[in-house]
Amino acid sequence: MVVPFYDFKSLHNHAFQQLAKERISKILEDNSFVEGEFNTKFEKDFSSMQKNNHCLLVANGTDALEISLRAIGIKEGDLVGLPGITFFATAEAIINVGAKPVFIDVSPSTGLICPKSFSRVASNYSLKAVIPVHIYGLPAPISEVEEIAKLHNISIIEDAAQAFGAFYDKERSFPVGSGKNLVTFSFYPTKNLSAIGDAGAILTNCSDMAEKIKSLRNHGRGSTDLVGRNSRCDHLQAAVLHLKLQNAEKLNDQRKNVAKLYYKHLSEISNALPEEKFLELSSWHLFPLKLESVEVRKSLQKRLQEADIGCAPYYEKSMSQEPALKNFHGERENAEKLAGRVLCLPMTPFLDEKSILKVADNIKMFFETKIKENFQLKI
Repeated sequence: MVVPFYDFKSLHNHAFQQLAKERISKILEDNSFVEGEFNTKFEKDFSSMQKNNHCLLVANGTDALEISLRAIGIKEGDLVGLPGITFFATAEAIINVGAKPVFIDVSPSTGLICPKSFSRVASNYSLKAVIPVHIYGLPAPISEVEEIAKLHNISIIEDAAQAFGAFYDKERSFPVGSGKNLVTFSFYPTKNLSAIGDAGAILTNCSDMAEKIKSLRNHGRGSTDLVGRNSRCDHLQAAVLHLKLQNAEKLNDQRKNVAKLYYKHLSEISNALPEEKFLELSSWHLFPLKLESVEVRKSLQKRLQEADIGCAPYYEKSMSQEPALKNFHGERENAEKLAGRVLCLPMTPFLDEKSILKVADNIKMFFETKIKENFQLKI
C-alpha cells in the first residue's frame, strides 16, 4: 500500500473534473479569459469566509507579498524583518522591491517567529516592516508580534501561504486573515485551497488599501502616481478556486481529523510532534516532525520512502544559510540549528486510519531499532 504525500487523484476526482469542465467551457464561450465573474465571486466569498473586508486575487503568492510590500510604501534600502525558517519567496519578495531582509530567530519548538528575538531585532535595526510566517500552517504569535511592532512603528504583513484553514484562537472564531494586517495567501496546487496553476490573494480590511492593491496588480491603472505590474489572476484559476471553496471547510476539517490520528498513534514520540495546542489552530497544510538531528531525519526519511510512504524535509536550509542571503544580518541561531531536522508526513484530507497506522508503525519501528542500536553501542 502506497501512502502518498499529496493525493491529487482524490482531490481532482471525476465529479470535480465534470464541474470544472463546465466552468472552463463557459469561460471559452464567453471569451472572458483574464478577469471575470468568478474572480469577483471568489473575492467576495473568500473575504467573507476569512472574516475580512476585501480580498484581492493576484497571479501567485510571491506577487501577493511583493505587492503588499509596495502597497505599504516599502522602498529601496528599507529593512524588513522575516523569520529564519520560511520558503525562499518571503525573502525574495523583500529583495525584489529593493529592500533588505533582516533575520529574526524562531522558536526552537515550533519554527515560528520568536517574539523575544523580534523585540531585540526591532531595537537594533530600523525595521520598516516585518513578515511573520504561519509556517506549516501553524499560526504565528501575531498578538505578541503586533505589540512589539506597534512600539517600534513597524508595519506587519502576514505570510499565510500555508495557513488557509488556520485560526488565531482555539475556539476557531478568528481565522488567519481576519485581523487588521495585510495577509497574503498562495493557492499553488499543493496548498489546502489550490488552483490548477498559480494564484494568490491579499486580504485587507482597509478600502483605500484595497484600491491601491487593485491598481498595483494591474499596471497601476486607476491611479495617477503608481507604477504597478501585471499580476492579474486569470479567470480559469478563479473559476477553479471558487469551485473548490465550496468544499474547503469540510476538507480542512478532514485534515484536522488526520492530525488527531497522528497524535493518537504517535504518542510515544510526542517530543517530535507539534505542541498539542496547535491541534485546533493549525491548517494542517503539513504535519511536521521535529527530529533530533539532520542525520536522524535523513535516516527516517529513507525508511519511510522504502516503505512507499511519501514524506519530505522542510526546510533543509534556514534563510541565513541560503547562498544568496549570506550577507544579510539579524538573529539566526535557532533557525540554523532547526534547519534540516524537520520531516513532514503525508497530510491530505483523504488519508484513512489504515494508511496512518502504516506511517505510525514504520516510525515507531524506526525509533525502536534506533534505541536498541544505541543501547548495544553503549554496552
